[in-house]
Amino acid sequence: MCLRCFPPGGGVPYSGKGKGMAESNSTRATVYNKPGVGVRKMEAIRWVAALFFLIIMFAGIYLYSKNSKTIATLGLPVFLIVAVGFFYWVKTMGDKAEVYSKRALDARRGAVAEEDVGNLLGELPAGYFVVHDFVSKRGNIDHIVISTKGILTVETKSHKGVVTCEGEMLKRDGKLFEKDFITQAWAQAYFIRDLLTRHGISAPKPQPVLLFANAYVQVRQQVRGVEIVSRRYLPAYLEQLQNRMTAKEAEKIFEILRLSQSQMFV
Repeated sequence: MCLRCFPPGGGVPYSGKGKGMAESNSTRATVYNKPGVGVRKMEAIRWVAALFFLIIMFAGIYLYSKNSKTIATLGLPVFLIVAVGFFYWVKTMGDKAEVYSKRALDARRGAVAEEDVGNLLGELPAGYFVVHDFVSKRGNIDHIVISTKGILTVETKSHKGVVTCEGEMLKRDGKLFEKDFITQAWAQAYFIRDLLTRHGISAPKPQPVLLFANAYVQVRQQVRGVEIVSRRYLPAYLEQLQNRMTAKEAEKIFEILRLSQSQMFV
């Protein structure tokens, strides 16, 4: 029977014996934490910010309408100046609310993509270890996949369209992305590399992966050392990787990563 353990800090249950080790009769990957948690929190914060600016805007409208007659007694020039300034202020508040609303929707799409990929990774066979939403100094790492085939730091993107590569730059529908995702992916891989090095593990080096959950990926090679894959191609990509360590070593690395997160919330 599989024990159900609850890690500190709100992580979801993970299966295994002892400190999260997979049992011999387990048929699926051992998973720690819940995918998309960090982005869902970001979404909530952005909705609250949008609501805050809307409340401020409507409160301002109420106060202005309530005192408009008093303002009018100060003379036409003063009334016009106040009116223009007020309408400019209302527009500014409305624009800020719209910006935060749009960013909240972007976060929601990102969370859905991470959750979808998380479900896919959770269906991997026994011998795979998956850590979701890993908190690091370089930002949250969406997924870390550990197995005999190595360590993958997976950054999930929810963008749609066609992803191509020109030189060493990724493009979507022929245009550059808004951020340098390659640099972001390497920063996350370096963080995990350094963390493991402090625990005496220098190999294998983590391989950064950019995974596009909703886009058609036409890139067929690494870009500046980063693997570029689509959600659909992910299982085939994992299958073709060569073994780089033993099952026991993979399990040990999973435990180090799991404990590093648990200790953050103690």
